[in-house]
Amino acid sequence: MEIVEAKLSDLENFFKYLAEQLLDNGAGDSPLFQPIPKDHSEIPEQVRVKFRDGFKFGVGNSGWRKLWLAKDLAGNICGHTDLRHYSSEYSFHRVLLGMGVERSARRQGLGVKLVESAIAYCRETYGIDHLDLNVLSSNIPAKNLYLKCGFKISGEMHDFYRIDGNSVSEITMTLRVKFAQ
Repeated sequence: MEIVEAKLSDLENFFKYLAEQLLDNGAGDSPLFQPIPKDHSEIPEQVRVKFRDGFKFGVGNSGWRKLWLAKDLAGNICGHTDLRHYSSEYSFHRVLLGMGVERSARRQGLGVKLVESAIAYCRETYGIDHLDLNVLSSNIPAKNLYLKCGFKISGEMHDFYRIDGNSVSEITMTLRVKFAQ
C-alpha cells in the first residue's frame, strides 16, 4: 500500500471510490460515517467542484485543498485523506481533515498511516498550526482512531443532524501541530 498525493487526473477514480464507500455508510455493522441518509451514495456536483478547484489554489489561499490516496499495488484506491481551509480569512492557521478507508482495508493500520501523513504535512507547512475534524458521535471506530493519533475532543454538538428520522450528534476534535516559540 502506498500513500500518494493526488493529481487532478486521479479525481474521477477518487469520485468512484467515494461513491462505493458511501454505499457502506451505516450499512450492516458499519457505523454512519457521513451525515447523509443511508441510501444516498452520489457525490454532489458541488463537492466534486470543490475538489477540482482545490488544485488551483496554494495553501493559505481561499479554496485550497490537498488530497492523498492510499493505493494498492494494482493502483486501486483503498483510502484517502484530505485537508481543506476554513472559509474565514481569520482561521487559515487551522485546517479541516477528512478521510476514509475502504471496508476491506480497515483494521490494518491504514487509517493511522493516512492521519499521520496529514499531520506530517501540517507540521511541515508554514501557517498551519491546528488540524481539526468532525466525526459523528456514533462512529466509535473513527473517534478511537483520532484519539490514538493524538486528537483531543473539543466539543460535542448534540442532535446536530436528523438523518433517516434519527438524531445524530457530532464531535469536534483538534490536534495542535505546531507550538508557539
